[in-house]
Amino acid sequence: MNFRPLDFQLRPLPVLWMAQAVFFCTVSGALAQESIRPSQTGSLASEARKEPENDGHYFMKAGPIDFNASASVGLEYNDNVGLSEVNRQSDLIVRPEINLNSVWHVTTLNTLRFNIGVAYSAYTQHSDLNTRSILLDPGSELSFDIYVGGILKINVHDRFAIIQNPIDEPTLSNTARFDRFQNTAGVTALLDFNDLKFVLGYDHFTYRTFSDEFDFLDRHEEQFYGSASLQLTDALVAGADLSGAVVKYQTGFNNNGTTWSAGPFLEATLSNYTKLRITAGYQGMNFDGNGENGDTTNFAGWYGSVTISQRLNRYWSHSLSAGHEARLGLEVNFYEYDYVRYLAQWQINPRLNASIDGFVENANESGTMVAQDSENSLRWGAGISLGWRLGNKVSLNLGYHYVNKNSDLPLRDYYQNVGTLGVSYTF
Repeated sequence: MNFRPLDFQLRPLPVLWMAQAVFFCTVSGALAQESIRPSQTGSLASEARKEPENDGHYFMKAGPIDFNASASVGLEYNDNVGLSEVNRQSDLIVRPEINLNSVWHVTTLNTLRFNIGVAYSAYTQHSDLNTRSILLDPGSELSFDIYVGGILKINVHDRFAIIQNPIDEPTLSNTARFDRFQNTAGVTALLDFNDLKFVLGYDHFTYRTFSDEFDFLDRHEEQFYGSASLQLTDALVAGADLSGAVVKYQTGFNNNGTTWSAGPFLEATLSNYTKLRITAGYQGMNFDGNGENGDTTNFAGWYGSVTISQRLNRYWSHSLSAGHEARLGLEVNFYEYDYVRYLAQWQINPRLNASIDGFVENANESGTMVAQDSENSLRWGAGISLGWRLGNKVSLNLGYHYVNKNSDLPLRDYYQNVGTLGVSYTF
């Protein structure tokens, strides 16, 4: 359930985004880059090929530096904060957040960006679940674009996040908080020969949890990725993506390993209002088998995804995506992941917006652990959000979301209802 783009700019949020942000910034890890996988490789390459956005809006200017900011406060009612099948507990949660975006135009082309979102979660009934320090939005980053010779763009970046809510991890149950810090520091290079483009990237990825319960997940990864694309016609782009990573855990529970993937992709503009992206390829995950989790399974198989987005008219746009891939597991080496996601956005009138979303996902864990059998689970959910722009700077938002998990292991099923109400102010 990752709804934010990789290089999300914390500009003044549209009303529809504010309607979704109060809930989805907590239920989704978004993309503060996690363990690299095929679906992520394509997104990283696509972002590198795009020109950076600059909408020209700012509330303060200091010489060559533009500043933008927004603030919001939300109320969330959650009827199952611990993702439990039995002994369900509810709570009312207060979530204030401040977002800051700054852009320094070092030269006409070279730009330094600093984006950060700071938030806090206060539980009115279970104060032990309050945020331990602060939460950092998954779009937080320090990024520097350097243009060389007209064909080379180098991006040096450090993306960071602190996330707490466990529901964005498909294989978790019976967990009320899953605090973790994620940091991705690296460089991406784009070689642009007009119709022919190459992307090469390297990231050092750090994953740290904030509790002894999950410290076996702490790890470093050396991540590599690349992409080549060719503009065949005005409406058709073809290319290939590849990625690789070396994974090293800090404790001896999980197995160290290497992962890689490679395959072609196709991007087609079917009409002025419809776009299609198709990817497919081969993925491998090899582990040393020395960990205490007892899982000696490796993965070798296919990955693939299809995404179609369409703007039906000036009021309604929607997208549908489906895919299959393998991801690093929690207490096992990996799990195979299948998903279908749908998102629709409706501009009801100039001040009122709505969004509707739904998803189905299946996670099938590898191997058999010493202490617990591996899990096969099915999750599905749906939600609706409404955003009302009260003025040029103030927006009101209302949302509801439902998630249901069915597991083949005992006491790991759950369902959760979440309602949100929030107000935001753009400076």
